[in-house]
Amino acid sequence: MNKRVNFEDNIFILKVRIRMLEDLVRLEADPEIYLGKTLDDLAFIDAILSSLLDALLKNGKLIERDEQFHNLEETEEQLDTLLYNILNGSGSVSAARFPAIQEKIRAFQRLSADRKGFIRDARGQGEEAGALVVSSDELSELLKDF
Repeated sequence: MNKRVNFEDNIFILKVRIRMLEDLVRLEADPEIYLGKTLDDLAFIDAILSSLLDALLKNGKLIERDEQFHNLEETEEQLDTLLYNILNGSGSVSAARFPAIQEKIRAFQRLSADRKGFIRDARGQGEEAGALVVSSDELSELLKDF
């Protein structure tokens, strides 16, 4: 089954979810209610970012591929900021209050760093491969009436 992935909408939704978690980390939310859900949300975001990156890496002919790599990279940066704030912040949902979550947060940071490396590599290859936008045969066909 050939499934079309709507990268822009999916990335937008992830960014909104990350912003929601950023707000939660800044507020004095009840950790008994939100700590577990926050970790679940981080796992969800991590899984979706991995899935989107995989789909983008496999779809070498996507017209806006480089733009989507850029959007993914921005989302990874936003996630990195959130993870840093959870590790180093003093909010009610933070590693300062719950040292047991430090390793989970660091694992999410490592996975994010790995994805960013893949994104940078893919963008670099795309720039090299994209240098010739129109093949000589296509150019000949386009110019045959002139």
